[in-house]
Amino acid sequence: MNDRTLTELAAWMEQGLRGRQLAERYTASVDDTVAGIFNALTDDPDLLLVATGGYGRRELAPFSDIDIMFLARDRKNAGAAEKVLYRLWDERLDISHAFRTLRECVEEAFRDIRTRTTLLEARYLAGSRELYSQFEKEVYPAIAYRKQRQFVAEKLSEREKRHISTGDSIYLLEPHVKEGDGGLRDIHAVLWLSRVVFRITDLQGLSAFLSGHDLKRFSDAYDFMIRLRYCLHLESGRKNDILSFEYQRAIASRLGFRDSSKFSGAERMMRYYYLKGRVIRDISHEVMVRCSRQYSPIFRDFTKKRLTDDFLLSGGKLIAKKETVFSGQSEKIMEAFYHFSKTDKGFSARLRELIRENLPRINRRTRSIPAAVNHFREIMKGRRVYETLREMHERGVLGRFIPEFGALRSLVVHEAYHMYTVDEHTLLAIRNLERLRTTTVKSLEALKEIILGMEQLDVLFLSILFHDIGKAVGRHHEEEGYKRLKSIMERLNMKPDKRLRIEFLVRNHVLMSRIAMTREIDDPELIAFFADAVGDTENLKAIYLITYADMSAVNPLFWNAWKASLLRELYERTSQYLSGTGVVGRGHDAAALFPGNAALQKEFSLFLEAMPDRYLLSTTDARLKEDFLLYQQTSARSTAVRIDVMPDGIAEIVICASDAPGLFSRIVGFLCMRRLNIVHGRIYTGKHGIVIDKIAVSNWKDVWWNGLEQDIVSGLEETVMKRKDIQLACSNPEAHGLFDAFVELDNESSDLYTLVEIFSQDRIGLLYDIAKIFYQKGVGVESARINTEASLAQDIFSLRCGGSKLDYETAYEILKELWDTLKN
Repeated sequence: MNDRTLTELAAWMEQGLRGRQLAERYTASVDDTVAGIFNALTDDPDLLLVATGGYGRRELAPFSDIDIMFLARDRKNAGAAEKVLYRLWDERLDISHAFRTLRECVEEAFRDIRTRTTLLEARYLAGSRELYSQFEKEVYPAIAYRKQRQFVAEKLSEREKRHISTGDSIYLLEPHVKEGDGGLRDIHAVLWLSRVVFRITDLQGLSAFLSGHDLKRFSDAYDFMIRLRYCLHLESGRKNDILSFEYQRAIASRLGFRDSSKFSGAERMMRYYYLKGRVIRDISHEVMVRCSRQYSPIFRDFTKKRLTDDFLLSGGKLIAKKETVFSGQSEKIMEAFYHFSKTDKGFSARLRELIRENLPRINRRTRSIPAAVNHFREIMKGRRVYETLREMHERGVLGRFIPEFGALRSLVVHEAYHMYTVDEHTLLAIRNLERLRTTTVKSLEALKEIILGMEQLDVLFLSILFHDIGKAVGRHHEEEGYKRLKSIMERLNMKPDKRLRIEFLVRNHVLMSRIAMTREIDDPELIAFFADAVGDTENLKAIYLITYADMSAVNPLFWNAWKASLLRELYERTSQYLSGTGVVGRGHDAAALFPGNAALQKEFSLFLEAMPDRYLLSTTDARLKEDFLLYQQTSARSTAVRIDVMPDGIAEIVICASDAPGLFSRIVGFLCMRRLNIVHGRIYTGKHGIVIDKIAVSNWKDVWWNGLEQDIVSGLEETVMKRKDIQLACSNPEAHGLFDAFVELDNESSDLYTLVEIFSQDRIGLLYDIAKIFYQKGVGVESARINTEASLAQDIFSLRCGGSKLDYETAYEILKELWDTLKN
């Protein structure tokens, strides 16, 4: 792609050409070059040059591969084709080529679905017209109209896999505009299937079964996606189909989306993208269903089952008894969704149309009609909550009935780790919670047991539905959501007990995750604080379930074994506290752990006396025994190390040593050198200078090799005993365009520790550099929460200096040096 071509493309964009016009003009310019080179180098009567794939479709993007096929009568023409190919490469064209005979076209098409698909869009470029005519008469009918059932089945399967691999949602914050759900490839799939099944050769031919209105919507969405893809290629300067954050603002400007009082141009563009993606998704699904029915035996049940005076079941679909069912009775729309939730049946196409046509009837009056409210509340108690709310949202009903949720539609909020728009995140959270009731995932069994024991499931689902409504306003969304919730509760006429619980859960939906991820849950005072905040066991169960639903819907990988273990531990400790069975003292039975050995019992008791309360409260008897035996090994050598690998793949590295300045930083530095991903560190300093450090790493299984344990043990012992300095080769990460680094020091939340929170782009050696600053300032790390995901580091340290919290001067120096380190 040379500068002249890029300038031309930019000029065509400025002229306002529609997407397909733009692509056709660029394709034509490439045709001139490619055909010109072919004609200049060969006049072989038995050789033909054909455009295939996106090039054949006349949909070439700036940095796309140019797919061509040399078609020959036999292999002896390969030399002439090779000469043309080398010249095309000399011209720096991104050529993707194939050389086939007529017979090979058919053979390869039925061996590989991708080859068959690209050949469906074959287009003459240069060479033998006679050979191309033969291709059209003999080859094309074979690949297009034979084995149609197989083609349809493979394309539908391919579509499903493609969606899963690209996020399985339209509403991604960084969508794949070509392969994703609602992207260009869904349009291509419609064109391929309708060509094979119905012999429709262009988009206009879909008028055979699409209304003029739907065909125009589909066509407009097609044009928009092509223009968007062009902008994405031009802005990134390469073949790139992921609309990532770093390009969104510039592309929005190219496409004419300006900042408004409420939304940036990039946010307005993304909302428009989701609108067009939804059009593509819905219409392509309709066409694909029609295509698949041509080859699937369908039992048409023409019996009608009366549900009410207004709604029937017929042919496996919900239908309206009369066209005027919603005239003057907008509450009947909610009744239709109530039947949707109770019958496991979908709406007929006509009933969907009637809902769309009558959508404006849902207004303030509808929201206060008891029948509509009752049907909505019954939906939230049912066994098909997610599917029903999803259908309501896609039809526009949910946002009109609950305007506070409607404000979240396609709302883009840039938050670390989040992958979806706010409305999509909410619906996926409801889906994940609902799936708990039937899950077979072993790691979710405890959560499943809790939800199956809950009586007021509607409280949970409503709490999740409303948990992010404050994000439509901006910052501090928990408080804003709580304020907006009051009027919703009044409209829904919720009972006082349910209302109070929903209000508590919405206001505090991030409380449990914040405590588990940022504080030391072996602190009895913290458990008491959290128990006081939740109030009772039912609230605790509810907030635990909602925390799971919320976190698991951030992105597919955000909920992991480590976070699950922290939340489970917090839940269990708080549950024990609320029930009055929590551990409150130092009651560990030495005699039971070391029966018949009085000497060991005495030593063990002295060991317990030396260790801090939070260590004893957070450690099981079995682990206490193992730690004590590790401590005994330090009498022979100053340092002892043990590695415990958990069933969930997390490894805990336990180091027992004599305390010394810089101990934590040296341990961290050594583990960083071994590319171990530290997620948590607990440091327990006892009397008489003994220290037990417990470092959890999340990628043990990924980096494991035979001998790793011994390498870590011997390496740590040498590092600690010899107090070796660590030399790390640091790498500078690419700048992250959305999230600025920050450092926050908190001297108020804890009576014992100064808390320091750091958020930054991650890099090799960052944690070691931070720990080294603490060491150099004479500050001790009592505990550390380390979280690294998506190249972002979010770390929280509990610090003490000289047995107390940090004074003003030390705190200032720490902040300054940390900030300098993060900036550099």
